[in-house]
Amino acid sequence: MRSKKDFVQQMADTPVKTLILQYAAVTLSALLLNSVYTLTDALFVSWGVGSRAMGGVSIVFPFVILQGAIATALGGGAASIVSRKLGEGRPEEAGQTTLSAMAAFYASALLITLVGFLAMDPILRLMGVTGELYADAKAYFTILLAGNVFSTGFSAIIRAEGRMTYSLLIWVIPISVNIALDALFILGFGWGVRGAALATVACQFVSFSMSILFFTRFSRQQIQKQRPNPRRIGEILAIGLPSLIQMGSLCIISMLLNNLLGNVSGSAGVTAYAYMSKVFALLIVPFTAMAQAVSPVVGFNHGAGKPERVREAIRFSIWACVAYSLVAVAIAEVLPSPMLRLMTNDAQAITDGANGLRIFVLAIPFLPLPSLLGAAYQAMGEKAKALILYSANLVLLLPAAVLLSHVFGEGGIWWSYVLAAALTSLLAFIVMRLKSSKKKAAC
Repeated sequence: MRSKKDFVQQMADTPVKTLILQYAAVTLSALLLNSVYTLTDALFVSWGVGSRAMGGVSIVFPFVILQGAIATALGGGAASIVSRKLGEGRPEEAGQTTLSAMAAFYASALLITLVGFLAMDPILRLMGVTGELYADAKAYFTILLAGNVFSTGFSAIIRAEGRMTYSLLIWVIPISVNIALDALFILGFGWGVRGAALATVACQFVSFSMSILFFTRFSRQQIQKQRPNPRRIGEILAIGLPSLIQMGSLCIISMLLNNLLGNVSGSAGVTAYAYMSKVFALLIVPFTAMAQAVSPVVGFNHGAGKPERVREAIRFSIWACVAYSLVAVAIAEVLPSPMLRLMTNDAQAITDGANGLRIFVLAIPFLPLPSLLGAAYQAMGEKAKALILYSANLVLLLPAAVLLSHVFGEGGIWWSYVLAAALTSLLAFIVMRLKSSKKKAAC
């Protein structure tokens, strides 16, 4: 195990590009495994149960995003503080931050579970469930609610300590368990969507257990004798609010598209979107990996008073992601149908999904700038800028999707996403230039 001194020296002195690439490689490995798991999970449900079941599982995805949004907001907010406190040489304040984030998350998870069971049918209707998808959606949702309290391992805080190997393992091991249990429960026992949900909850419990092990045995923070602090929770929420908005936006976007597709194309449109969204999510994984890699580097060096390393980290991450985005679009434009056939043999879902995917992926080149700048601003504690960048896509997409779906039908829904992404990227560029101009004026 590296000493605290080694960690500080690495974060402060290792060339920024090398540091980011090292962190991104580890994070990308974890996220790619998660994406492969997501595709494998979809494959098990589609081939082991059917396309209708896949549509039912997809309907519940907004809930998964919502709980992930809360975990990301608390974990990301805490990680920003932890990385800066470690950079300042204050491990006891870092430990108090982590305990405060945990207390807030577990309280919120229990509350969401209670509300979910009390208002299950209205929530399912809000998420866009249709008659023939209702049974599978309800079965899947019920089990996820029951295991909701285990739905995060706080990997962002682990990354904030520079412990990238453990942050990788906290993804690799639980996801491997999930894939194995998917095969056993769905194909072996024939438990259908209930088997998929049980496998997911088991995966989350393994991640939760590994998190507890890390913070009690291996953390560089001084967690012993610390207590959750309401004021610290408020600070975490203030910093994590942009992440909550970002992930919450994905939840609302998913519900919006499911409802619009249900009205325009029926269950067939919802099912096609379920498959194409899995492919799209896989294509943009490197953006998420880069954002998660740049956050601890920016946060630590900002706290340590090294602004040039902060600027270099942001510049490098943006250009690397823009270069990748062009490759991703080319792949998706050439191979949409083969990628969808990996998950289903439903001819209509493949045709509709391929047509939608060719339009949807045109948004990819516009995604890196707001995502990476938002992550960097959040890591530096610049909440307002991060909030603007993380919420812009939703604000722009809502009216565009409603209007264009009425005028152009299903195609209009896909083009509205591209339009919103382009405008959000333009806004991010303006925010970046304004910040740069203010710095030059101050010099």
